Amino acid sequence: MSEADQRKWDARYRHGAYEGRPHPSAFLAECADRLPSRGRALDMACGTGRNALFLARRGLIVDAVDISPVALERGRHRAGTLPVHWLQADLDADFAPTRQYDVIVNIRFVQPNLLTALLPSLRPGGALVVEQHLLWNGHENVAGPQNPAFRVAPGTLPHLAPTLEIQRHEEGLITEPDGSVAAVARLFARRPDLIGKHARPHCAEAE
Repeated sequence: MSEADQRKWDARYRHGAYEGRPHPSAFLAECADRLPSRGRALDMACGTGRNALFLARRGLIVDAVDISPVALERGRHRAGTLPVHWLQADLDADFAPTRQYDVIVNIRFVQPNLLTALLPSLRPGGALVVEQHLLWNGHENVAGPQNPAFRVAPGTLPHLAPTLEIQRHEEGLITEPDGSVAAVARLFARRPDLIGKHARPHCAEAE
C-alpha cells in the first residue's frame, strides 16, 4: 500500500468506519472451539481489532497488524489490559513475522503471496483461519469491494496452503449482521503436528 492508501484508511477510521462491527468475524467465532486456548496469534489487517480482542479474551497473546495508526490506536484503547500487541506495518510490502504462531487469522484482506509466505510462521499443530470476498458471477447483488483485485477466485484458498491439512473449506453467500449479502470463501486449516496428530506441545485445543 502507498502513503495515499494509509491516509485513506486513516480517514475512514476517523469518520467511524466499522464502528458498528465490534463483534468478531462469524467464521472465526464458529472455529473458536477448534483453536488453542493459549499461545500466540497473528491477526493480519486487524483494523480496530475485533478479531484480535476476541482471541485475546480466549487466552491467546495476539500480534495485531494494520497499516492505519488511527485504527490501531482505537484498538489499543478498546483492549485495555488484554494481551494484544498493536503493530503498524504495510502488509503489501515485505512484512515478515519474527516469531512462530499457534493461530494465524486473515479476514478479508487479499494478499495471496503474503498468506503463503506466512505459513512457515505457523507452528506444528497451529491453525489458519481465512475468510475472503469471493468473485461472484451470480445474479445476486453482493456487498463488498467492486474491484475484482480485492476478491479471490473460486478454489483459490486451498491452493494457498498446500502444506496444511484442510479441515473446512466453503464458498458461497452469507448474510452479514447488517442484513446485506456477501459472497465469501472460507478456509480452516491446520499444520500437521510433527509429534502426533493429537499432541500439541505448544498449546492445548479446547475440546
